[in-house]
Amino acid sequence: MTTTNHRDTPPSLSPDDIIRLAQYHTTAPLHPFLLSPTSHQTLISHLHTLSPATVSQYTSSLLSLLSPSPSLSSLITPLIISYINLFNSHKIPHDRHSFKTLQLFSPHLDNIPITDLQLVSESIVNGFPQINSDPDEAQLLDLLPKCLHTVFNSDEIDKPRDSVNAVFDRVLEFNWSGVLLVKLVSIIREFQFIDKVRVRRLVAKVFDEMHRVELQDLPLLVYQLLVLASKGVNKREVIEGIIVFFGGKAGLEKGGSTIVREVEGTVLLHVNFAVKQDPSLGQEVLGLVRSDVLVIDYFVVGLLLSIARIRRYGENVMGTLKTALSTSYKDHKFSRHCKWLPDGLKKEYLQNAISTEAAVLRAVNESNYGREHVVPSIVQLGFVLLESVEEMSHQELDNTGLMGSQELGLQMLKSLFEVHDMARNEIIEQCKFRILSLKPEQSVAIIRLLGNLVKNYPHPMLEFISHLKELLDYFGFMQSKVASHLIDVLLPLIKFSHNLQDYIILVVRKAMFRQEDQVRLAAAGAIINLIIAERQCKQNKPCFYQESSSQASSSQVHEGPPVISNDLFKELSGLLQRCLYQQAKVKEVVYRGLLKLVLVDPLTAGEVFDFLLPHFLKFYKEDGQLDIIQCVKTDNGKICVVEPLDDLLSCVSWILLLQPQAKSDVRSDSWASFGFSLTQDTEAQGTNSGESFSSALSTIRKLLRDGNLEGLVGQTKDAGLTSQLEERYKYSGLILSGVIKVILNTIATELEKAVDDKKIELENEFSDLVDLYVSLEKNVANSTQSDGTRKGTTQSTAVDPTYKNESDNTKCIKEKAPVLATSSICQLFKTSFELYKHDTTKSKLLNFVLNAIVFQIKSFAYVAKDDPLKGLIYGDIKLLGPPLLKLIWLLMKKEAKGKKDNGDIKGLFSLALMCLKELVTVNSHSGEEIREIEEMLLESVGEDVSDSECDHEYQVNGIDNQREKRLVTKFVKPLFSKLLHAKFFHEVEILCDIAKMIWSNILGSWAIHICKSNNIANPKIAKSVVTLALSCTQAPNDLIVAQEMAMELAKTMRSPSEKSEIYAIINRSTESAIATGLLQLVESVIADMDRLSMKLKTCLAGAYKDGKHNPYFTLEETLYQRAEAVVELLSSFVVMNLKDSQAEHLLKLAAKFYKNLARISKFHIAPKGCKQILPSLKCQKLVEVTCTRLTAPLYVFVGSLQQNQKESKASKGLINKIKRENRCIPDLIFQIEDYEKYLILLSKATKINLLRHAKRSTARDFRITEPQNIPQQENGPNQEPLLDPQDITHQEDVPNEEPHMDNDSTPQNDLVQDSDDNTEADALLSPETVAPFAADDAEADVLSPETVTPLAADGSESCSDDENIIRNSKRSRIVYDSDDEA
Repeated sequence: MTTTNHRDTPPSLSPDDIIRLAQYHTTAPLHPFLLSPTSHQTLISHLHTLSPATVSQYTSSLLSLLSPSPSLSSLITPLIISYINLFNSHKIPHDRHSFKTLQLFSPHLDNIPITDLQLVSESIVNGFPQINSDPDEAQLLDLLPKCLHTVFNSDEIDKPRDSVNAVFDRVLEFNWSGVLLVKLVSIIREFQFIDKVRVRRLVAKVFDEMHRVELQDLPLLVYQLLVLASKGVNKREVIEGIIVFFGGKAGLEKGGSTIVREVEGTVLLHVNFAVKQDPSLGQEVLGLVRSDVLVIDYFVVGLLLSIARIRRYGENVMGTLKTALSTSYKDHKFSRHCKWLPDGLKKEYLQNAISTEAAVLRAVNESNYGREHVVPSIVQLGFVLLESVEEMSHQELDNTGLMGSQELGLQMLKSLFEVHDMARNEIIEQCKFRILSLKPEQSVAIIRLLGNLVKNYPHPMLEFISHLKELLDYFGFMQSKVASHLIDVLLPLIKFSHNLQDYIILVVRKAMFRQEDQVRLAAAGAIINLIIAERQCKQNKPCFYQESSSQASSSQVHEGPPVISNDLFKELSGLLQRCLYQQAKVKEVVYRGLLKLVLVDPLTAGEVFDFLLPHFLKFYKEDGQLDIIQCVKTDNGKICVVEPLDDLLSCVSWILLLQPQAKSDVRSDSWASFGFSLTQDTEAQGTNSGESFSSALSTIRKLLRDGNLEGLVGQTKDAGLTSQLEERYKYSGLILSGVIKVILNTIATELEKAVDDKKIELENEFSDLVDLYVSLEKNVANSTQSDGTRKGTTQSTAVDPTYKNESDNTKCIKEKAPVLATSSICQLFKTSFELYKHDTTKSKLLNFVLNAIVFQIKSFAYVAKDDPLKGLIYGDIKLLGPPLLKLIWLLMKKEAKGKKDNGDIKGLFSLALMCLKELVTVNSHSGEEIREIEEMLLESVGEDVSDSECDHEYQVNGIDNQREKRLVTKFVKPLFSKLLHAKFFHEVEILCDIAKMIWSNILGSWAIHICKSNNIANPKIAKSVVTLALSCTQAPNDLIVAQEMAMELAKTMRSPSEKSEIYAIINRSTESAIATGLLQLVESVIADMDRLSMKLKTCLAGAYKDGKHNPYFTLEETLYQRAEAVVELLSSFVVMNLKDSQAEHLLKLAAKFYKNLARISKFHIAPKGCKQILPSLKCQKLVEVTCTRLTAPLYVFVGSLQQNQKESKASKGLINKIKRENRCIPDLIFQIEDYEKYLILLSKATKINLLRHAKRSTARDFRITEPQNIPQQENGPNQEPLLDPQDITHQEDVPNEEPHMDNDSTPQNDLVQDSDDNTEADALLSPETVAPFAADDAEADVLSPETVTPLAADGSESCSDDENIIRNSKRSRIVYDSDDEA
């Protein structure tokens, strides 16, 4: 028996035998020992006896010999479990042999019993804590998906899904190392049997633990995630996680590492490739950025720029980035002007704008770290920003740290030009193309970029001279300002390229022979600028009035000998001579340019005199007479000025005025800033011509003082003058008035040093010239100036200032530069002031100077910063302030004395305050400038009025600012009182405008005190004071004060009393104006709410995503507080008896307000899949106040309007009024219903009855009947007949009894409980249920909200009334959703 058993037992195999057998294994049957069940224990025991290095080889050999079969499960199961235990305990090496072994286990998993397979899965998961730094430690994870998949599809156990989910939950519970995370992501797409919730948790955990991954593994990880997303697994979560990780953690912790930048560049390439394969990923990226959920950081910008390289996304990405920047600028601009926004949010908006700009610049600066593929996108974005409309002005950008969109685009392209050689050609080509194709206002920014590149990188720009020449070929076809600006920015290159200089001369010479006036004008400016640039190159120094920042730094400009050419002034003198035969505007450009040339190079003064003298002698006779009549000629039947003689004399006069400064070693302060002097050589060169000009000016000066007006303008006394000849004389007078100003400028410089008799003589001459100037103005006052003249309007010096009607001509101010310098005006003002103090008949002198000041200040805003004449002509414009204030106080004293010349004082007061207002306007762009203005006002000589009531008012408000208090008591209060007492009403309005620009809480308190104490009857002044009080009062007190005024206004309108007991300013004559001012305040607040309600959408979206309130809910609380104040304010208006226009305005404002409330309520409803957040107590209070205080009274107000229409006698004006008002009523009712609809949905979602205070089930009946009782003759022959207001019935039913509430959180209202979705809510608010039609005719249909009344129909339609009625009555029963719901 023993022998028989021994014979049946197969011979055993050693591990070496098995390894050898596997090496030489063929298709022959397996060795019996391997198939015998008794050998399984022996085979497994070898795993523990072999050396660690041979265990994997032995196991792989054994598995290679065994084919997958259920009969071998008894061997495979313990074998794999034993091997996994050895692997997890690190008793065998983790290398390629172990990896091969685990791959061989995979085919056998299908034959392992499910219970054993569960053990295998548990063993694999239990080894997670041992997976740390070596990627080979995660080799076991390759078996996990198949194990779980087999278990999931098995029928052998109960609830296989729960078993698989339990294992997966354990996976999510472990702390993952970086290696484990990468491995899990690589196999996650094989877990297709896992539910979406757990996959979402897995993706979230991946990004939570992603910081553990090594830098070099991040690109692979991102690629695996993108592959996962492309398979449809949580696309948005994957994209958002990648953006948040690289834009936040990695960027902050290791932002300075070059390796990090290269890794990010590789990631961007992976994203670009993934979007090409799956375009929906690109849509997810754009959707995330547009939703405002993500902060725009440098990685987001880089990612968008990378996606922009895909053609289908190029324009969308550029639009998205442009919109993001524009939104950040708009938010900051809005926060600066919104006084009720919390300071924390204002700082946050500013910081967001700064960080967005910084993100774009950082993405550009890092474009050379493995992300060169985004360079074309950066070029495109840079030009998009350059062409965009600037959201904020330069004054608003100052002191904020912001650059603005155009400056940001310029800096982007400038950085690319410096770093990337491959981008230079594209940038220059784009500049050339866009300058030629864009509108002039857009191409200016492109030319500015070109000029910046020329100044900062002249030598690289020399490589593109051929491109610039091609651009210059189109000089004659460009708009004049564009052409001139283009030449200006290219001029710095002429010192490096004589070839470019010659080409510019050639182009300009051709342009001078073109027929278009604007082209010749641009060519003349280019000639002058070319000469000036050549002089600067020779002197190797900039113009003395140019900003130093415009010059390139020493590190950027390569040193080298500049190209020196011959004297361009002499070479181009022939071309300049041709300019003197062109139209007057060309000559003006030449004259101003020659003055600039002398400022740049004083040595050219003699040459300029020699050049101008022959031309001047054409209009200057030998006997000293000016042939002014020859300066005006007739061209094609139109009168035009052909010679701007005043500009010629102004140029010559300035050069002569500057010459004496070179003869003296002592320079006055007024000329010290010029930085140059005229040498003796200069005087020698210009002796003959200069003396001739000096003699001529002296003769003209004497002639103006002694000659009569008719002789000066060449006018005869013949009564039979033609109208055309008379017109010529009038234009001659305009030229002569300019010549007078030139002489006055000279007299002003002489008055600075004159004493005794000389001073008296100059004062008399000043007075005589002003008399002549006034006579000239009277001579030309009624002339109608044609478009062909260059002068435009003039400045008035009449006692009753007509400047307000004339010099507001912006075109004139832009085109005509002032002749008088600021320093000269100050001297003339000082002289006229002293004369007026002793002789009030000299008011004409002050009128002249004040008009000159207004023109000077207004034109100051249009002068370029780098204009060389700015320092010469304008100087420090704030020097005009103190003299103006002295005059104001002098006029106050004279008016108090009751002088007879009250008319003169009123005119001077008006002009002086107008000058002060303009001065404050141009110097109120920053806080520092405002403080300087305030100090200037305080330093003026004013009457210090101390009022105990006023002081008490300040103390009550808790304001302790002595400077602001002194400003009110020493300037505003006494001046206001004096002007009001003198009945200078227009001047009081100007004073209120000045006070608003200064703005302080003290001013607001004072203005409120005025409203309470002063019984002002003038409506305009009352409105100005009320507006000042509200605009200078800090929020939320401004709406509280407005509400108090509105309540008093309502009482006054209803009571027989003539004025309010609390606010004396409210009376019968002012109530309408004050009501308009309060409605305008409400309109501005609702406009602010409109913008903030859209920002609230972002806040609530983030809150629902996080499941909790976020810091943005400060905005929500502020918005609700403001909205509640608006409700209280509007509730006072709905009980007033308003004028027609005010009632219409109120209805429109209420409709806008309810639209915002509906939008806010809609945003509060949680999206699908998110937990509903309960509305705050302030939100619930706002709903309650709105329903009780505004909605119900509004229905009464609308009913009263229609009742008034019914009772009023029909007239043409009434018909138009009814039409306007009834266009507003349907929109208002619809917005109210839309708001209530979202309240119903929100009530159902939150289980809080928000409509418990609303008047629901209100039946609004609108019946259309045949038109009656309207006289046909009132409508006119072409006007459509209108329906009688009697045909419109409006009634309100008593609301249903409020439903009983068991508790506050569980509403019993069936309206809320039964409304399952928006469709049901629409049905609840449909016309069939909310506004049943009350007509007897059963076939009549209900009108939609947009056709609630027939009067809303457009009267301009050609169809008849009957057709309109039929059309309206057949409108379908529709309740339209709001705009935001669509």
